[in-house]
Amino acid sequence: MRLLPRLFLRRAFIFSLLLALAAASSEGQAAAQFPPDWTNALGLLADKIAAVTKRGEGLSVEVKNISSLSAADVDGLRQLLVTDLSRRNRRVLTESSADAALQVTFSESADGYVWIAQILGGDKENVVMVSVAAPNHRASTKEAPLTLHRKLIWEQDAKILDFGILGEGTAGGSSTLIVLDIDKLSFYRSEDKGWKLARAVDLPHGRAAQRDVRGRLDLQAGKAELPGAECTGDFQHPETVTCSSITTTADPETPRQPIAIQGRSVQDYAVLAGTCGDDSLTLASGTGDWTEPDFIQAYGGRNPSAASQPIQVPGPVLELRRNDGGKSARVVSRNLKTGVYEASIVSVSCDD
Repeated sequence: MRLLPRLFLRRAFIFSLLLALAAASSEGQAAAQFPPDWTNALGLLADKIAAVTKRGEGLSVEVKNISSLSAADVDGLRQLLVTDLSRRNRRVLTESSADAALQVTFSESADGYVWIAQILGGDKENVVMVSVAAPNHRASTKEAPLTLHRKLIWEQDAKILDFGILGEGTAGGSSTLIVLDIDKLSFYRSEDKGWKLARAVDLPHGRAAQRDVRGRLDLQAGKAELPGAECTGDFQHPETVTCSSITTTADPETPRQPIAIQGRSVQDYAVLAGTCGDDSLTLASGTGDWTEPDFIQAYGGRNPSAASQPIQVPGPVLELRRNDGGKSARVVSRNLKTGVYEASIVSVSCDD
């Protein structure tokens, strides 16, 4: 009878060992079905998640797939990510008992896959991401002929509806940055490689509140419009500009006709004038929603194909409009890491 406890413990040990070996084998098989650069990228994503979380912290994991990855691939990648997080002393728990929520989005760009992780805990939010080549992109034989450049012009806490620059590049003269947001129209003069506020005109608040307000600047006409309000004057002389209520509450912009780009319908885009011999270029953002980082890419041809590598934007692109002259576009986006709204100029250069 004294041998029974020892026999029971021995059998329990062997059973536990077999379970561990089976789990290791399952993990190895899951890793083996993916290219090495995928598993390396997933490990890098786990490193970035660990860098913004605490050792021993419990995370609930939610996965969203908006890419061409199969459901089986996504399940396998989730399993590997959970394993990678465990190796970094992060526990994966149910939502009700977790310290923070981890939302992983498997997204895609024309250059390959973009994997994004949002970590939500308390009043803090962190966003990290990695890029990895899709199988049909790893053997690309030709580089895109154009390069996009994004220049940050302005950032602020209030939502930016539109912006523009007057007098840029004029010899001996100062430039004026005009920013339209929900509450005011602001004018900034270029000074010491920065912008100094020259005048701000408050917008009337008699209009009905709208969740998704859009506005538009017409720099040449000296006009700013948004639902329920309008500003007019000489934008070169901000002291002449006045804002007043108007009766209409409609969107000041006529919706653009959607176009098809690589099998998806795109409504927000900017068509630029000919660059590097092309008749025209179309700039368009990615396929994510307002909770995800984004990208902008140039497309050319009658059946638009990628003409540039994408440039990453640290948050959703809210507005994408062609600048006067057609050589660049103005972009309004929201930085998910800082929470501020950003106004940027995207231009195109030719690769020699």
